[in-house]
Amino acid sequence: MAKDLAVSAPVPASAPATVEEAEAAWRAAQTLPDPEPALRVLMRPDCVIVHSAVGYIHGVDDWLRYAARLGRTSQVDTHDVTVQRFGATAVVSCLQDMRVAFVPELTPFVIQAAVTRVWARSPAGGWQLAHLQMARRLPPG
Repeated sequence: MAKDLAVSAPVPASAPATVEEAEAAWRAAQTLPDPEPALRVLMRPDCVIVHSAVGYIHGVDDWLRYAARLGRTSQVDTHDVTVQRFGATAVVSCLQDMRVAFVPELTPFVIQAAVTRVWARSPAGGWQLAHLQMARRLPPG
């Protein structure tokens, strides 16, 4: 069930109606000049983010502060996407490339990661991120 998801999508004002719309909105939100408001709409308040080579475990506020310090993300691409649905929960696994300008005047740095996003149906009926796990990909060998 591997497939690629389109990158460009409008960022919704509320939780997206489908998992595919939520995924597209997540990628689009990260590339906004100020991504925090759009990302908050897409995340449950109790969302947990596990990431970084040192194994950070962040709640929403801590992760948004961390992400804001990194620099601007100009592009997010996903491939080898699988979506598993379990009633009101969906698990999306993919490989992801992000281009992040850690230093604004330099070419963005490409971060490759294996990613799992767990989406849960919100009380209002749309989909919100409940859990995010990102593991950096290293060259084989």
